[in-house]
Amino acid sequence: MLIDRKPILISSSRVENDYVYYVKAGRKREKKIEQDKVYSHRSKGKPDQIYYKQDTLENNWYTAEQMAFYINGQVDARNGYLKQARKTGSGGMMFGFAGAAAGMFYGPLFVIGYTAWKGYTLPKFTAENGYNQAYIDNPYYKEGFGTTAKRMVTKRSAAGSAAGYILGVVTLTLVLN
Repeated sequence: MLIDRKPILISSSRVENDYVYYVKAGRKREKKIEQDKVYSHRSKGKPDQIYYKQDTLENNWYTAEQMAFYINGQVDARNGYLKQARKTGSGGMMFGFAGAAAGMFYGPLFVIGYTAWKGYTLPKFTAENGYNQAYIDNPYYKEGFGTTAKRMVTKRSAAGSAAGYILGVVTLTLVLN
């Protein structure tokens, strides 16, 4: 399990000099990543091997137990908030297309404004969006869920509004010429 990233499937790992060396499942080449970016390694039939250490100098403020809740929130957001993020991306397409119709000067303001608006709004902490109601009072789970959901929404809104703007410019150029 990685911190702030999707988990990767690996076949083996080892720790040396503050780096975790690992081999991805089905691959032969060994890669390395800094140890403070890795939370744990999970193997079938074995307990989790936790690499995470609390170190405030490395911005690792949480204890290992708190970070486990944070990562569970991230995983639930990635699995459950995708539908909401896709809606944001299609809304961005519409705003981007409207921005193209507004002209070259005001058009990018639609793209930037929509992305900023979606990045500013808080995610919805509901069971329909993947939020586990058992952790409703856990601030670490909520922060992990919220940061990942917000990141997903912001990326989708930026990509959707930029694509809508480009599509609108191309379409309107072809129609008006």
